[in-house]
Amino acid sequence: MQSRFRVLIQQFRMSYLCSLSWCLWLLAPVLLLSACNILAPASYVVGGTGMNPAEHELDEMKTLVFVDDRKNVLPRTVLRVNLSEDISLLLLELELVPGTVDPGDAMAMVRSRERNGQIMSIESIARDAGVKQVLFIEMESFGQLQRSADLRPNASCLIRVMHFGQGGRVYPTGDIEDPDGGTRRVSVQLREVAPSQMRSTADRRRIEASVIQQLAANVTKLFYKHDARDLGENLGIR
Repeated sequence: MQSRFRVLIQQFRMSYLCSLSWCLWLLAPVLLLSACNILAPASYVVGGTGMNPAEHELDEMKTLVFVDDRKNVLPRTVLRVNLSEDISLLLLELELVPGTVDPGDAMAMVRSRERNGQIMSIESIARDAGVKQVLFIEMESFGQLQRSADLRPNASCLIRVMHFGQGGRVYPTGDIEDPDGGTRRVSVQLREVAPSQMRSTADRRRIEASVIQQLAANVTKLFYKHDARDLGENLGIR
């Protein structure tokens, strides 16, 4: 009797193991697919979508970031200083240059010396600021594009790097964006903003500050290796 009972137990164990193996074999594709769905976002976070190389490496020397707005596209003069300061700070934080000139001091110096319609050359500005390397930025546009019922705050500027220890313009070296002026266009466009969010002066200035900050980040990316696309860049309303 006991021997028969043991045989039955053994047969039950064998049947159970076979059934378990069969279930696992059937579930394997499902488990694998689930794992892929979990790992895919994780691998995106870790690996990103690739890297863009620096378009130009700044020389490790004191540098002046100078924003020119002769077309008066910026609604407030202080935004020129803000853009220069934001870029200067990023260059220092990323250790791309060892030091920068105070943008406000440089602009005040230029205002005091540009009289009777005379315009200082970039080389003269660099010399009077005590530097040889200048990141010169010319504002091109600043406004809000209409898209459906919402607004798209945007801005663009033209970039060139001047190195007067190497004869002048060192970036861009070819006709990248502007074959006549030898400049590199950089632009930014924020996500949609409802007109109701820009009714007050405080609201408008907050949006303007966001555009300036993003434009500064995009300009600085020209000079260091960075992610080809930020995580979440394509999420939400565009």
